[in-house]
This record gives sequence, C-alpha cells and structure tokens, in this order.
Amino acid sequence: MNWQEFSDRKLVELCQEGNEDAWTELLRRYKRLIASVASRTLRVAAITPAPSLVEDLISDTLMRIVARDFRALRELRWLHDGSLRGLLQVTTITATKDWIRSVNSEKRDRNKEESLSDLDWSPPVSRDQLPAIEQKILMDQLTKCLETLLHHETDYIRDMAIFRLFYSYRITAADLARVYAMNLRKVENTLARLSRLVRSHCL
Repeated sequence: MNWQEFSDRKLVELCQEGNEDAWTELLRRYKRLIASVASRTLRVAAITPAPSLVEDLISDTLMRIVARDFRALRELRWLHDGSLRGLLQVTTITATKDWIRSVNSEKRDRNKEESLSDLDWSPPVSRDQLPAIEQKILMDQLTKCLETLLHHETDYIRDMAIFRLFYSYRITAADLARVYAMNLRKVENTLARLSRLVRSHCL
C-alpha cells in the first residue's frame, strides 16, 4: 500500500477505525513536526529542549489527540489541506506550555525509576476478550489507574503513550521502538512492567 497517496483526512479516518499501519504512517509524517514545535516552544521559555523531554512532549501530544475516543480528530474541521498539521501544532504548543507551567509550580521527583528486565509478560487483558465499547471503557480506567501510579516518574508520559498505543490502537512494539528511537527490548520491558502494574493494582 502506497501511503503517500492517502490524504491526511483519509489517514485519520483509518486511524479512527483502528488501522495499525495508518497509525504508523501518521506518526511517520508528523513526529518531526511535533518535535520541532515542542522544541521551539521550550526555547521561547528559555528551556533547553533535551531529547528525552521532547520525546515526552511528543507522547503527551499523541495522548491528547487520541483521548476521549479521538475527540480532537473527530471534531477537526477540514477547512484546508493543512488542517491536521494545524491541530497537531496547536496541541503540541498547549501540551508544552502545560508542562512548563507544571514544572514552574511544583518540584518533581525524577529519581524513582525501576529496572526493566523481565520479558516474561502478557497483556493485562486480551484484545479479543471484550466487545469494543467495553474494551475502551476498561482501557480508560486502566490508563487513569496507571497515571496515579506513575505520575512521579521521569518517563511516565512516554510510557503511558506506549501503553495506550499498543493496547488500544495496536501499534506494534517494533513500530513503537522506531517512533520513540528506543531499543525494542526496552519497549517490551516497558510494556511488561506496565502490564504487571495493571494486574497488581488496577484489575
């Protein structure tokens, strides 16, 4: 399939239908744009755009786009060819400014990281175990539960995005590794750890 022939609007429609390849293509097209906008917004606030921070902001932007069953995408008005680009730019700026406000208002403990080494893992729930609507409700609940457990960690925004994209939208671990420039084993370890936390604390 030649994805370059697909318009942004058609790509978004396929993403909303759960097409994994469409998600991969959307990330391929726009990850660099999101990173650029986040970096520029940080520089305006006199903050050095460290690569790990920019990755977190990319994840936060994606989480906002897929939140509430793709509400931002469903409500997007396609007034011109750059509509999706504009939405992503605005969402990235908002996510970055929210992050700046948060670090200016409170001190964060960035020293609590667990070692990720166990690859013996399985999903917290089967993708085929529940009807779609029940699966969505459950994933929303699990996501909120994980956020309360992980919010103090350095990479929690990125890890939450990986969890959501993998379990809700079926982006493969290999594709997530490419998108986040991570070792595949680390992505799998992250998913393994979050799955264990879900089973221990959220189910």
